Amino acid sequence: MADPMMALVHDNFTGVEAEWWWERRMSGGIEVCQELDPEAMSREIAAKTGKDESEVRRIIEEELGLEDANPIVLTFEIAGDAKTDDAARMLRERSSEPEGIAAGLYRQVEEALKRS
Repeated sequence: MADPMMALVHDNFTGVEAEWWWERRMSGGIEVCQELDPEAMSREIAAKTGKDESEVRRIIEEELGLEDANPIVLTFEIAGDAKTDDAARMLRERSSEPEGIAAGLYRQVEEALKRS
């Protein structure tokens, strides 16, 4: 059973530049995990927006409620009873951008920078 799951994840969760991995759940589902490094995020957003990296770091801490710049793990779970087509679609949707699971957080920070 692990081989079909491995193929499902690796064939459909593509294009993510961050470190990521997947784990099987006791329920038969899978959980996709991705590291979000606030330091790397601040460098990327600063380069993209032309804003000062320290300002971006401050906004990241405020917007995401972080106490420090240590990497955190983001996850999403696909239930064990999900149909293969649905699971593949969910994986593709969450990996359609280089930021992967964190894409929404990048947009949130970029919007906050525009308001500041």
